[in-house]
Amino acid sequence: MNVLFLSLDFVFPADRGLRVRSLSQLRALSSIDSIKKITVLALSETAVRTDRLDALEREVAKVRAEPPVVQPTHMRRSPAHLPRLIRLRLKGVPYLVAKSDNPSMHALIARVLGAESYDVVYVGHLGMATYLPRIRRLLPAARVVLEEHNVEWEIFRQLAPTFPFALRQAAKWEAWSLRRYERRALRQVDSVIAISDTDAKAIQLLAATEPIVVPTYVEPGPPRREATRSPSLAYTGTLGWQPNARGLDWFCKEVWPLVRASLPEASLTIAGPGLRRGPDGALAVPHGWQLPGITTVGYVDDLETLYGKSLAMVAPIVGGSGVRMKLLESMKAGMPTVTTTDGAAGLEVRDGDEMLIADQPSRFAEYVVRLLSDDTLRVKMRIAGYEYLRKNHSIAAARARLEKALGRG
Repeated sequence: MNVLFLSLDFVFPADRGLRVRSLSQLRALSSIDSIKKITVLALSETAVRTDRLDALEREVAKVRAEPPVVQPTHMRRSPAHLPRLIRLRLKGVPYLVAKSDNPSMHALIARVLGAESYDVVYVGHLGMATYLPRIRRLLPAARVVLEEHNVEWEIFRQLAPTFPFALRQAAKWEAWSLRRYERRALRQVDSVIAISDTDAKAIQLLAATEPIVVPTYVEPGPPRREATRSPSLAYTGTLGWQPNARGLDWFCKEVWPLVRASLPEASLTIAGPGLRRGPDGALAVPHGWQLPGITTVGYVDDLETLYGKSLAMVAPIVGGSGVRMKLLESMKAGMPTVTTTDGAAGLEVRDGDEMLIADQPSRFAEYVVRLLSDDTLRVKMRIAGYEYLRKNHSIAAARARLEKALGRG
């Protein structure tokens, strides 16, 4: 069985949530005996060097990666793409999907499908559903699987009230446009993969289809030995993603002053892609994050260097859906974490066991101070996190669900 895998972003290195999930799915697909070859076609905001393609192929058996098609993530930074985007929007294609539509990717799909036959086409994100009509024309007998990383229209609905008044109605209209498109796409494919039970219920309600929940495969790392005694925290995530940015705004304004009042020597390092740089090359750090004890470093190549300087993580997420890959990664790295209810959504973790979960500023701050001060608590949570991954996110669990989605289970 040959699989064509369409990805919204090139998956390696897995240094952000979408990539973590996509690489997990590739590994699980590769572990299925009946699959002989997986061809990866991806979009990418920037050109991908050959060594990264080679690294992915070495990392995951059976994978062959075509050079990704360059497609900007933010349309306002690439005016050359705006006319096509506008034409698609006028045809009713929502922004999230229209911005992923690229003539070069259409041509690449046609070339690859013309050269070889595929039994399964794995559409790794709703944004890549823009290529469904072409795939159905060129490969009518293939089984098409669509993965939902989030219930996408719900995120737009949540974000609409946060926009300035002049844009609020347009954002609401965009949410409903995406809802119609998402429902139609979910009904056009042969099977749908959800990332959590919560999302599966929302998908079923939206499209009257029964999705298959496939857990993200995460192998626990080696037991962590703390390398610092400093009360240091770390935050990692895509800083331009609204649920992350809103959560950091809330944490810096409402929680951090309480933490520093109790533990004046506490520090926080904020890391992740997504912030613009000014003409001088400096990161455009939001004013609300520029507080005593907080340093924003932007993208970090090796997160282990950040973990090594920290005792714990914070994940103050507001809104969104799906599963926060950063929380799975923090458990894998043995980093105890304080998060919000929205952050823990989709994971069967318990407050006080695998994570500390709080939504009130005072409670969140109390948990942060306690975690930084209590060695025994950190060890307990570290062990609980490793065990959670072993029980719920093994390769065997992911493979069994994937085989069902592929019509083989």
